[in-house]
Amino acid sequence: MNRKNSTRFLLAMVCALAITACEQKSSAPVPDTTADAAALNTAAGGWEKAYNDKNADQLAALYAEDAQLLPPGATEVSGRDAIRAYFANDIEKQWARITIKSDSSGVGGDWGWRSGSWSAETMPMVTGKYIEVWRRTADGWRLQKDIWNMDAELPEGGLPEISVN
Repeated sequence: MNRKNSTRFLLAMVCALAITACEQKSSAPVPDTTADAAALNTAAGGWEKAYNDKNADQLAALYAEDAQLLPPGATEVSGRDAIRAYFANDIEKQWARITIKSDSSGVGGDWGWRSGSWSAETMPMVTGKYIEVWRRTADGWRLQKDIWNMDAELPEGGLPEISVN
C-alpha cells in the first residue's frame, strides 16, 4: 500500500469511527404511552365514582399530598387534608350526581393531563369544563392540580337544595 492509499484508508476509518461515535444509542426502553394513558384514565375514572358515592376520603386519595384545587368562585385549596375537607363539605351541602366526559388527554413521562366537560344533575342542570394535571407517584397517578368552571352563572341564591338518590 502506498502512502497516498494509506492516507485515504486512514481517513475513511477515522470518518467511519466518527460517524459511529456520533450515533445516539439509547439503552433506555421507549416508554409505553398507551399503557400510561390507560392507567391515567383508570385512575381518573375513580373521581366520578367516588364523588357520586359521596366518599370524600376516596376522592382525597386521588390527589397528591401537595395537590391544589382551584374551584370556581373560591380560594385555592391546598393539600390532601384540605381537599378532603372541601369535598366533605361540598357533598354534605350541595351534592348532585356528576357526569364527566374527557375529550382530550396526554401523558409525557411522569406527568399527564386531561380536559373535558362535566354536568351535574341539578334543577336547572349545571354544566362546565375542567382541566386536570396528574403526576405519577410511587402510589400511581395522582391529581396535582384540578381546576373547573361553570358554563353559566348560577341563579341568584345558588342552586336549590335537592336530594338526588
